[in-house]
Amino acid sequence: MKIGFCKVGKSVKFRNTKYSPIGGDNEASCTLRAVANNNPDKTFFIIGRSDFATLSEIEKADLFPYDNVVDVWEGVGLDISQKYFDHIVNYFKEKQITLDFTIMMVGQLSNVTIPDRIEKVREGNDGKPAQTLDMTKWYTTPIFTWLNQEKPPYIEIVNDPRYTIKQPRDMFHMPMRSLGQFDYDYETFSIRSYEDQERITRVVHSEYAGMETAFCGDYEYTQEVNLGRKTDFMVVLNEGKPSRYDLLKEWVLDKFEDVEIYGKWEHDAVSKDSRFKGSMHIDELQKKLRDVKFTFIIPIKEGWVTSKYIEMIHAGVIPFLHPTYDMQSHLPIPDFLRPKTPSEFYERMQHLIDNQDEYETLLKDLRKAVLKPEYYDGTFINDKIMSTFDPSYQRPDVRVFEKKTVTTLEDFFT
Repeated sequence: MKIGFCKVGKSVKFRNTKYSPIGGDNEASCTLRAVANNNPDKTFFIIGRSDFATLSEIEKADLFPYDNVVDVWEGVGLDISQKYFDHIVNYFKEKQITLDFTIMMVGQLSNVTIPDRIEKVREGNDGKPAQTLDMTKWYTTPIFTWLNQEKPPYIEIVNDPRYTIKQPRDMFHMPMRSLGQFDYDYETFSIRSYEDQERITRVVHSEYAGMETAFCGDYEYTQEVNLGRKTDFMVVLNEGKPSRYDLLKEWVLDKFEDVEIYGKWEHDAVSKDSRFKGSMHIDELQKKLRDVKFTFIIPIKEGWVTSKYIEMIHAGVIPFLHPTYDMQSHLPIPDFLRPKTPSEFYERMQHLIDNQDEYETLLKDLRKAVLKPEYYDGTFINDKIMSTFDPSYQRPDVRVFEKKTVTTLEDFFT
C-alpha cells in the first residue's frame, strides 16, 4: 500500500529544535511517525514541503526505523514556476505510482491557492486571473494542483478550527473524511471546476477523533510525576483571533497579580503588563511546567478541544477548563475541573492548594484517566487514521520487520 502525507500551508519540521514556540509544529511530524512506524509494510510519500531531505541518515533511521518514507521533493528547491506547481502531478505520473489515499493536515490557507486559474471576484476586473502569495505558492499550490487535477482520495486532519479547506475558493476536491477535535459541519463555498467557476456550497462533516493526542508522540509514557511543586498557578495561552484577552482578564488577570502568562500576544494592554512573558519553545516550556501545580485553559473557538489539556497533564499540571472548552464532553476530565464561574474556579483551586492529599489524588487519577500508552507509541493516532480509510484495517506486528541500520565512521573504531 502507498500512502501520501502532507501539511498544506506550511513546511513540516522533523527536527524539534525547529518547532515554533507558537505551537502546532510538532503535530505533523508526530502524525507521520505514528502511521509510518506502525505500518512497516507500507510506503509513505511526503508530498508537501519539509526538512526531511536535510536530515542525516542517522536522523532518518532514528525517526523512521523501517525506511519506508519517501520525500517527493528531494532535490527540488523553492523555484516558483509552473514546473514547480506541477511537480507532484508529474512525479507520480513519471514513476507510475498511484497512491491508495493521502493524509492531509491543514495549516493556514489563503482565499486563492493556485495562481492564474480562477477569476478575480471584484467588480470591474473583467475576468482577470487572481494571484496568490508566494508563501502559498511554495507550500500549498503544488498540493492543491494535484488534488484538483487528479482527485485522489484523502483524509483531512483539522487541529485548529481556523484552518480548514473552507477558506480557499479554488479548492473543489473534498476530503473523504475530516478528523479533528470537535463534532461539527462546516461549509465550503468554492468553484465547481476550473471550466465552470460558479461557486457552490459543499458541506464537510468533521468528527472528533482525538487528533490532539499527537502531541504525545515526541515524549515517553511514564506514570511518574513530580508532586513537590512550588508554583501554584501559571497560564500558557496565545492570544488567538479573535483575541482571548477579555476572557483571560475576566478569569485570571483580574484576580492574580503575580501570575505568569506564556504565549504570543499583541493586545495593547499586554506591552505594559509584566505578567506576560512572551513565547517559549515547547521543550523549555515542558521543563518549566514541572514546577507548576495548576493552569487555566480557554479554547481557540467555543466548544473546541485543543492539545493544551494533554500538554499540561503530561507535564503534571492540573488544568481547570473554561466553560466553553470541550463543550461536547469528549474528555475524561471531572466536573470539578470545569468551573462555571471565576469565583468557583478560585475556590476550587485554593481548596486543592490547602489540601495536599486531595491535590495529589486528583493529579494521579487525572493522569491515569487521560494519559494512555497508545498516545505515546502512536498506535492510537495510527488506528484512527488507517481504519478511517479501511474499516477492516489490522495493525501489523512490527516485531517481525527488520529495522534499518546505519553505519557511521565511529562504528569502525569501536
